[in-house]
Amino acid sequence: MSCAPNSNKEIDFDDEDDDLLLKSVNECEADITKNSTKSQLSLASGDGQIVPLQKFRHGYLWVSDLSSQSWCEQQMFYKFTVPGVIEENPAMTKGTDLHLARELAAHDIVQVQVTSNEDIWAIKVLNLLTAINAFQFGQTIAREVPIFGVPFKEEDIFVVGLIDELRFDPENYTIDLSELKTRTSRMNPSKAVTKQHKIQVMLYKRLFDNLVKGTLSKNSLATHLRLDLNKQFGDQIVKHLEEKAIINKNLNDLMDHVFGKMQSLTCINQLHVEYVYQDTSETLSHVTHPYDEGEIKTLYLDYLKFWKGERSPTGVDIEEAWKCQRCDFEPICEWRRKKSEECAQRNIQNNHLY
Repeated sequence: MSCAPNSNKEIDFDDEDDDLLLKSVNECEADITKNSTKSQLSLASGDGQIVPLQKFRHGYLWVSDLSSQSWCEQQMFYKFTVPGVIEENPAMTKGTDLHLARELAAHDIVQVQVTSNEDIWAIKVLNLLTAINAFQFGQTIAREVPIFGVPFKEEDIFVVGLIDELRFDPENYTIDLSELKTRTSRMNPSKAVTKQHKIQVMLYKRLFDNLVKGTLSKNSLATHLRLDLNKQFGDQIVKHLEEKAIINKNLNDLMDHVFGKMQSLTCINQLHVEYVYQDTSETLSHVTHPYDEGEIKTLYLDYLKFWKGERSPTGVDIEEAWKCQRCDFEPICEWRRKKSEECAQRNIQNNHLY
């Protein structure tokens, strides 16, 4: 499938005053499919245990789940299974505030009351439409862009993400992605950190490009998330649609409208990560990552083995044991204990050789 825009497709422009980002009043990650007990993937592994994909994530994943595995899969597992250990700290708050400031610089936020999972997904699809319309009306920046789909057909698992920023160059008709990462020091990020962020932006590109190419169907989304495409939206969603002169009243019609417009765009060109110093909000560096489909596919398929219950979570290699020094779960980490015992046993064996 080509990433070039379809010049024969008719584009129906919405009102230019569409730089509003919707956020539901009562949405949280777990609400999206909390009533779903089954997806394309079996609920249980071979030994009858509920697989992590269903136990922790209700049948779909976030891009942040997968990038977290790059840092330490064992740590990510503990975040699900040992609640209350990690508390929000000032650094987290500052990072959130910087993201929000940039978001508000691009658009206003409108709170919307939702009444169903279909309403929640209507908001996501409408916010994607906001970004599409922004580019079609000559704007060059879109922030907080929802993205979703099945990254690779080899594994029919649904993944959701939220892109920090897309930049559109109307002259060259290119779209670049930029991810904002805040730093508590002026030091350059380590290779382990940049690898984690590279995985994140490569997955974003894969999901975005698949939508441009038209490889995701509305029926696939409905099946994975247990959505009723013909269920009418709640009153506040309908009211907003009417204000934007959009006549769609359910996901079935709205997704046809948005997916069609999405295919008028082009695939993401370059992938950037911007590192910002929290104390001053100054940019420390920009890192540009090449997209390597073979690399991200190999990593993705390996990470899914954990979510499908095919293997236990793994911790860091000995070369990256420095990560443990800043981990809240270090005192209870079974992986660290196991590796320490293996190291001690090797030392005993080596001593016997001399």
